Amino acid sequence: MAVLVVLAACTPQNNTTVKDPIMVASPQPTEQITKVSLSEKEQGYVSAGNSMAFNLFTRLAKAQGEKSFIYSPLSIQYALGMTANGASDETLNQIVSALGFGEDIESLNTFCNKLLNQLPAVDLGVKLSLADAILVNELYPLLPAFKQKVESTFYAAVENMPFTDPALVAARINDWSNRNTAGLIDKMLDPSDIGPQDIAYLMNALYFKAPWVPEGAEPLFKEEVTSNQYFYSGGCDVTEVPTMQCSHSFRYAQKDGFQVLEMPYAHGKFAMYILLPEGEYVGDLPDDVPEKYTFSSLMKDLPSLDWNGIVASLKERDVILKLPRFETSSSFELNSVLQALGITRAFSGDAQFDRMFADESVRAAISRVIQKARIKVIEGGTEAAAVTVVGMKNTSAPIGEDEPVRFICNHPFAYLIAEKTSGAILFMGAFKGN
Repeated sequence: MAVLVVLAACTPQNNTTVKDPIMVASPQPTEQITKVSLSEKEQGYVSAGNSMAFNLFTRLAKAQGEKSFIYSPLSIQYALGMTANGASDETLNQIVSALGFGEDIESLNTFCNKLLNQLPAVDLGVKLSLADAILVNELYPLLPAFKQKVESTFYAAVENMPFTDPALVAARINDWSNRNTAGLIDKMLDPSDIGPQDIAYLMNALYFKAPWVPEGAEPLFKEEVTSNQYFYSGGCDVTEVPTMQCSHSFRYAQKDGFQVLEMPYAHGKFAMYILLPEGEYVGDLPDDVPEKYTFSSLMKDLPSLDWNGIVASLKERDVILKLPRFETSSSFELNSVLQALGITRAFSGDAQFDRMFADESVRAAISRVIQKARIKVIEGGTEAAAVTVVGMKNTSAPIGEDEPVRFICNHPFAYLIAEKTSGAILFMGAFKGN
């Protein structure tokens, strides 16, 4: 048996109507809470998860070359977290350990359930939803214990259906994806992606939409100020991109070779962080830019960055900000990067997924892990989404404090979106002018 993991976000293009769609019972908070309440141990899980996020980011950046990209480490955690509950022994331990939980599956479940309930409630000015579902071939029912665990922990809607018609299976998955990402991700799989031995798909959808400022406040960016400006992608590659501009007070830090800027959303519980290699280029890009000022150098440093220390070092500064208005969609196959993180047995013929299906003769292994993601950054705010599908198949320089900081994003930069009270990273990406 094999597991297919897919995170996706793409432009709307599929208007398939599905009868009796898969319904989701994820939390919809009506009262705002002060913060995500994590124990000291759970704070450690956040740090471990963020380390994994930076590690994955650098590997994906290398694979993407000069292309902009976006992905969601949090959606990976939920997709693999559900999958781990169907595994045992070394297969289970490798997945849970790679996610940063040692070998403690119950701590992973408790942590995921807490974020499901509390992340959407910390700022009601931000739309955040995490949804899970499992589509099962009716010939291969789930073990009752596994079904109960994913329903109670991940609020996963479990549905059985015949897998004899690949077009119907794909349409059902795509409809669920479309509805749970407000149309940002409307197509997860094609009928040709549904194999004759597929027996289940475990799915997670993450959707985020947030304004830069609370409702009724003065806009951070004004559309009439946005103008086309040069963006220096590297070498002699210069393009024009629509660039938003403002002068505002932000939390900021100067590090060795790069600058960091925190851009809060709505009431300040969520934020985008921009990591900008140092140097503002004007005119022709100089040939002798020091290596430490390049995007590739920043990527080399990311896995070893003390992210908590960087966030703690941020201080309020007056900033002159120029930021491209952009939209990015990405697609990845993640088998090799997850195996490099230590999840190896789950991909092999002797994988141990014996806690998932009622039929003891079923053998399971991960066949492929696919991720697609999408983000839109505009004057009004940010919208981003990711969907994960796990498919199973049967097998046998110092700046003066009084001077405003110039934060000019006219060359490649990295960014991430995080919830500040927990520190959890939802999305990571890079913009390279395309």
